[in-house]
Amino acid sequence: MGVTHFLILSKTESAPYLRVARTPQGPTLTFSIHEYALASDVAQSQLRPRCPQDFFKNPPLIVLSGFGGGEQHLKLTTIMFQNIFPSIDVNTVKLSSCQRIVLLNYNKETKLIDFRHYSIRLQPVGVSRRIRKPSSPRSQELAGSVVW
Repeated sequence: MGVTHFLILSKTESAPYLRVARTPQGPTLTFSIHEYALASDVAQSQLRPRCPQDFFKNPPLIVLSGFGGGEQHLKLTTIMFQNIFPSIDVNTVKLSSCQRIVLLNYNKETKLIDFRHYSIRLQPVGVSRRIRKPSSPRSQELAGSVVW
């Protein structure tokens, strides 16, 4: 079936955990979860929640921050998270197909990883409101940028 990774959530009496396992030979990484927010709670807090029907059709852009360092466990974590999603060819990707960003930020002082999943959209910048209307896809192509 082409499954390469499993993300497994579990909860014990002490804490909830995220286990990232590569199949079939491993490795497996286990993370203790300190804080989390449910997708339904995030959607309820937003004025206009955004979840297009083809939202999960394309892989997200992966942004890894703070993982530079010689420590072996950080290198392994970086490689694991880079390989969970298919790679994106920046030369051939259509900007309109990029609808998500996964941000992993490692804080060296607290030794915690922030894992965030953002929805992004193309929006013309520096163009009058009339031209920004979706009636002109070509103008969006010419003046598009990513907005978080």
